[in-house]
Amino acid sequence: MAAFGCSLRQVEDDNLKEISRTKLNREERIEKWIKGDIALLAPDLLVIGQQVPTAYGKFIDLLCMDDEGGLVIVELKRDKTPREVTAQALARLRILGEDTRC
Repeated sequence: MAAFGCSLRQVEDDNLKEISRTKLNREERIEKWIKGDIALLAPDLLVIGQQVPTAYGKFIDLLCMDDEGGLVIVELKRDKTPREVTAQALARLRILGEDTRC
């Protein structure tokens, strides 16, 4: 057992009640939250697309634009190694560079 732990509590009828934990086990769920409040990532982003199809049959989770007009790709990953995540991010950048729709 860990020496230090924390839990979330909420006030209910002037008493504290522990909030049960749930895993963020679905990328779709996290994607929805971030799309709803993109400022969680950066205050200057504007979401311009969600699950944007690419010319290669892949999808970009969230496509954003920053305040200077630059494109920003948001890819949400769970249970993948840093190498897999980096490879996929680089592939998405290449796809955007080749896609004439962008």
